Amino acid sequence: MQFQRCYKIPSKSFFLLGPRGVGKSTWIRSEAKYQLAIDLLEHKSFLELQRDPSRLEAKVSPLKKGDTVFIDEIQRLPELLNEVHRLMESHKLNFILTGSSARKLKRSGANLLAGRAHTYHMFPFSFSELGSKFKIADAPTSGTLPVVIRDSELAEETLNSYVETYLREEIKEEALVRRVDEFVRFLAIAGQLNAQVLNFGKVGRETGKSANTVQNWYQILEETLLGSFVKPYRPGFKVRESGHPKFYWFDSGVARVAAGIESVDLDSLWKGFAFETLILNELRIYKEVSRKRYGVFYYGTPGAGEIDFLIETRPKMKGHQAEFLTVEVKHSNQWKREYETPSRQLKEFAKGAHQRMLGVYLGKEILKFGEFEVLPFSIFIEKLFAGKLF
Repeated sequence: MQFQRCYKIPSKSFFLLGPRGVGKSTWIRSEAKYQLAIDLLEHKSFLELQRDPSRLEAKVSPLKKGDTVFIDEIQRLPELLNEVHRLMESHKLNFILTGSSARKLKRSGANLLAGRAHTYHMFPFSFSELGSKFKIADAPTSGTLPVVIRDSELAEETLNSYVETYLREEIKEEALVRRVDEFVRFLAIAGQLNAQVLNFGKVGRETGKSANTVQNWYQILEETLLGSFVKPYRPGFKVRESGHPKFYWFDSGVARVAAGIESVDLDSLWKGFAFETLILNELRIYKEVSRKRYGVFYYGTPGAGEIDFLIETRPKMKGHQAEFLTVEVKHSNQWKREYETPSRQLKEFAKGAHQRMLGVYLGKEILKFGEFEVLPFSIFIEKLFAGKLF
């Protein structure tokens, strides 16, 4: 079963980063034109280039100027980037470099390619890519990883295997933590706290570790592309604004399995956080394919509730104020007017900076209450990718 991805192959050298299983290699092999492919998951190729990275020059010697080399899982051998850099200059070759961990690349001199290879990211499937195959009833539980979508009957087994594989290959083999068993316990808590405001000290007390250790563990999740932080927006409209970040797993199904939660045990609260995770995935994919570098935040104040997402379309600079829109996400078939309260309060304080108020829900009707627009999930995605929201 093949799905058309919404990404476009760049014309020059590039990094393509994303967690394992999102379809990077499949997409490159299907859509890109290249003259040589090197898979670093292949043991023989890995050992050969590990022993002598300069062997890469011998492999590309038959190629001509302007040809393209595809190296899969470059994070396994980051020292190869020095050779890539040299061959880009000396042989005028283009490179496609895929990776499932930014951690090793950040610590290995990947900056040598700055300006010569742009970085792109791939995520789990979007609703816009799946169309009728997207099941909103299943997505918060199982997520939208290609390996899950292609064989939905084995979703649970696939997700369990995925989490175990990541633990073994990305955490244990790379020796990112001293005690894998302690990190496994942390993963369960991190999965349970998906899409929620973090307090590293509180999580530390639950895991028996210091706040610094917990923060470092979350950084490992971020750098191995298992999730990302959404920071609070703190423009100073009100005296007390939330200062702690949220952490979203890259896929709601992976978050659930990491948390050790059976699909039959999911409550409405957790499904709500999972639905937010799906919306964030759509926002990130749209930002990636449109190349719009807008910041995505959340906004909250004690006692006034939280706004799930705030997209800053124009940062504050000397001479003009910031501009942003807000998105309230509700895993509900019915829209309740109280859902609008945090956004309406922020608009009152932010005045002209708050350009648009949106709500997303599981209902079928498009609703409008004054300046507040409420869109069904599918309509929201349609308008998002058509560039009609921001």
